[in-house]
Amino acid sequence: MEWKFLMADKSGPARKTRDYRLFSERVIKSAQMLEKSLSEYIIMEDEDLNTNKLLRETREIIALSEDPVHTFRMLRRVRRYDDLTYIHSLNVAILCHEFANWMRMSEEEQDELTLAGLLHDVGKMGVPGKIIKKAGSLTDEEFAIIRQHPQKGYDLLKHHPLDERIKKAALMHHERCDGSGYPNGLTEDEIDDFAKIVAIADYYDALTSARVYREPRCPFEVFRMFQKEEQKFDSTYLQIFMEGVASFYIGCQVVLSDNRTARIVDTNPTDQSNPIVKIDGLIVNLAMVPELDVKEIC
Repeated sequence: MEWKFLMADKSGPARKTRDYRLFSERVIKSAQMLEKSLSEYIIMEDEDLNTNKLLRETREIIALSEDPVHTFRMLRRVRRYDDLTYIHSLNVAILCHEFANWMRMSEEEQDELTLAGLLHDVGKMGVPGKIIKKAGSLTDEEFAIIRQHPQKGYDLLKHHPLDERIKKAALMHHERCDGSGYPNGLTEDEIDDFAKIVAIADYYDALTSARVYREPRCPFEVFRMFQKEEQKFDSTYLQIFMEGVASFYIGCQVVLSDNRTARIVDTNPTDQSNPIVKIDGLIVNLAMVPELDVKEIC
């Protein structure tokens, strides 16, 4: 699929409301289908997971919009479905689908990486809902239970006819290249490449999506967080990811840290967290103005 990078959304409020309602209904339906499919897969241990159906559902969501900015904004706004685990899984799958495009992977590999994103959190089905949905801070005991979900996910998938990289993504998506991750404290050379990619998409979506305990963070703020913790992620994949996502926002209006509005006119090849913007008719490289950064995407 070839994305069209639209400079601005000129549709009226009624169209936007209708589009969002239809999109929301479609995503919620897909999230429900994903939950049902995974539940049946876990309960009926001899049954294979219908990955073709899961891929088809994911592709249909992507096809709802030719504008990736619109797609990701819509996904972050979906609130009505009770368990955000499945919305998050769809988001990560779509990010992985695009990552495969940026990497110029074959169609087969694109499908495998998309499935890796879709199934990476399957182990959370073994975590009590009261912990997953808890609004406050987790206790040490609750966090220890959460940290078990990668191993639980791998154990659910390991005996089924899936690409081994999908299983490793479920197991390793919280591992970090500097050895600070879990469940096994692996280092860069020990982590599967698909798991490294899913880890980046998972981290990005978790922070840019709303949670019961905080508002969503701006993508450019998350880029700055990536830069501070770059030793934790594969540098090659991280660069590709940030360049790809940053290009989605060319043409978008943003609010800067001094509350002025600006429009993104280009990415910054040396610092994706500080794009090139147009402010009051002037072109400004935010990397050259340390006191300014992007606070919010309108």
